[in-house]
Amino acid sequence: MSEVIVMPKLGMTMTEGTIVEWYKEVGDPVIEGEAVLMISSEKLNQDVEAPVSGILLTKNAKVDDQLEVGAAIAVIGEEGEAVMNAGASKPVAVVETAQAKTTPVSEAAAKRSKGDRIFITPLARKMAKEHQLDITLIEGTGGNGRITKRDIERALQEGSAAAVVQSKSETASAPSINEEFVGAGLRPMRKTIARNMRRSLDQTAQLTLHRKVNANALIDFQKRLKKQIESADLDVKLTITVLVARAAVLALQELKQMNSHYADGKLTEFDEVHLGIATSLEDGLVVPVVKDAHQKTIGTLAKEIKAISTKARNGEADGDLLTGSTFTITNLGASGIEYFTPILNTPETGILGVGAFQDELVLDEEGKVQSIKKIPFSITFDHQIVDGATAAEFLSVLTKYIETPFLLVF
Repeated sequence: MSEVIVMPKLGMTMTEGTIVEWYKEVGDPVIEGEAVLMISSEKLNQDVEAPVSGILLTKNAKVDDQLEVGAAIAVIGEEGEAVMNAGASKPVAVVETAQAKTTPVSEAAAKRSKGDRIFITPLARKMAKEHQLDITLIEGTGGNGRITKRDIERALQEGSAAAVVQSKSETASAPSINEEFVGAGLRPMRKTIARNMRRSLDQTAQLTLHRKVNANALIDFQKRLKKQIESADLDVKLTITVLVARAAVLALQELKQMNSHYADGKLTEFDEVHLGIATSLEDGLVVPVVKDAHQKTIGTLAKEIKAISTKARNGEADGDLLTGSTFTITNLGASGIEYFTPILNTPETGILGVGAFQDELVLDEEGKVQSIKKIPFSITFDHQIVDGATAAEFLSVLTKYIETPFLLVF
């Protein structure tokens, strides 16, 4: 009996998912627990595994298609088994063997006009280069007409003279191809990030304010607490990021307009603070979330920030860990960056950027020169919802907690 693979719910707020990549073709055998395809939500890429062993009978969506949570993606069953379409009373297909779509290579030239974007996987492009194939003459059978390894192999098997570049001189005289448009070769995570960043800029009116704050008191406070933590033999890593996170949480509770979501013309302000911590990975960037950060002590907040960041870097983050944030903090101080313009993690209306400490010489009350450390902050906000005065007030409240750090424990 056939089993349906459905679009899973990766997080509490997920309503639809996007097909990123198919690992199997119709007719391929699959083993229970084997990855069949990769999907993405707004925050996460994840493999979808086969619920049973059998043959992949149907694929109901192609790469880049969006499906609602619970929608049928594919069907696995026995070879030759009749497959019922969702909602239909008659079988829609009987699959016997895997068959690739066969399109004469020469048709590609007729269908593709000069300057058309060519989508090609990195492996296919490498194979085409090794075998001196003109990719402008190859018909792609992947999503959005993407040229795949199978298409290159088919072109080689057919031995089409139209597709093979006969000499270097012919290669040089062929129309040049803009490498920018020849299959960007984006990894799934980067593809998700690209989509989210573009959507964030398209749907919001983003503005960034900057402020540099005296951090001497905060640094002294951190040193004193760390000594007490070591004396008590507590397993707590107290970083500046943790203290800034605590200060941001307290500031958000005073200015709830900054702790909000704006989507589909609706503004939602939250009493709870679910704090996103931007975390850099080898493949890109994710934002794991400390849920109910407003209820955490400094020690608990430190442990949770360490735990969620570790899970994210180890690839152990699930949908719930990467969704539900009401405000995000991103820290580029370790990279020596002073100020920057962080992009909103929509539908949030604010994101706080933290920069590297800066040494400055200032005059004290007696007119004497002294050296202090300052920490730069960059607050990006959605000007559709938040006015500049409100964002400036947020930085002022944040400054109060940074310069008077004993308030962080209350």
